[in-house]
Amino acid sequence: MSGKLKVAALSVAAVMTIAGGMRSVANAESMPPQEAPPAADAAAESPCHPLMSQSPARIAGVLNGVERYGSTYVLVVPQRLAESIPNAKAPGVKDLKVAVEGGSSAAAAARAVGITQITEYADESSAPFRALQDANDGKVDAAVMWAPLAGLGILELGLDGVVNVIAIDRPHAVPAAYTAAGINEPCAAAIREELDVSGVLPAELLVPVEIRPLLTRRVPPANIEEAHRGEAVFNQVCARCHGQDAVADPKGLAPVDLRYSIRRFSFPGFNYIVLNGRPERSMPPLRGTVTDEQIRFIYQYLKARSNKVLTSDLDNKPPASAQQNQTPEKGTNQ
Repeated sequence: MSGKLKVAALSVAAVMTIAGGMRSVANAESMPPQEAPPAADAAAESPCHPLMSQSPARIAGVLNGVERYGSTYVLVVPQRLAESIPNAKAPGVKDLKVAVEGGSSAAAAARAVGITQITEYADESSAPFRALQDANDGKVDAAVMWAPLAGLGILELGLDGVVNVIAIDRPHAVPAAYTAAGINEPCAAAIREELDVSGVLPAELLVPVEIRPLLTRRVPPANIEEAHRGEAVFNQVCARCHGQDAVADPKGLAPVDLRYSIRRFSFPGFNYIVLNGRPERSMPPLRGTVTDEQIRFIYQYLKARSNKVLTSDLDNKPPASAQQNQTPEKGTNQ
């Protein structure tokens, strides 16, 4: 029995106990189990469910309350294609037949990632999720939509976990039909959470940071307090790939020992890599995840680790590069 059904069963039991005085919780739970509600009923429980019956102005206001994704367009791919289309750069993206809503930048966003087979639907406020529904039904391969509208559609149609949502292209304008001042309410928060959980990156994070503005960033003087603060940020944000306490695991995701490689980086160069990532080495960009101040703290921490101002119990491990280059000497037993 799911968590929701357990709560429902207990609620019924409690009502019977209070109303009847003699009916016990145990007796109520002995009633035949109820079936799980269909997707439509699950969608009806969403904080967004009543929204589509309200005025266009209110709908637009709530969607613009999802500020983090206000300029983002997404490719919505059904699970049947998820393995072949894991991201917007997958070779199969160019072969997709996609549906887009008229009156938006969806068609331009689709063309930007190489999609040419585009069916543009009329701008119908009465059927805002038609492209999404047709993708789910197999009438088209996928849909390209404004991210807040896609998030709302997933909640309304009960498609959570049924489709993959991928941010594509640079920032684009809000669809003309949904231009309004944002309203911050539970539905907007639910849409934002749906997009967050789906791993959608805001469009601004898809645009690389230029190196030129970073060249004016001067190397900060050594500061042990900032280094300690950088330790906490590093172990929270970076350690999963680069190793706890900056001690790399040669079999880990990023077997580069930053205690040594930090010596090769200029401060502007370090900022550039953190902000833009290294796609060729599967390092994601961290812009939007860490602040400029936190980048400075991480730099201070790595310099302190490199100069052995800060130490760790893991320091007796040889550098990852040394472990990788170790070969058995002739005649020795391994």
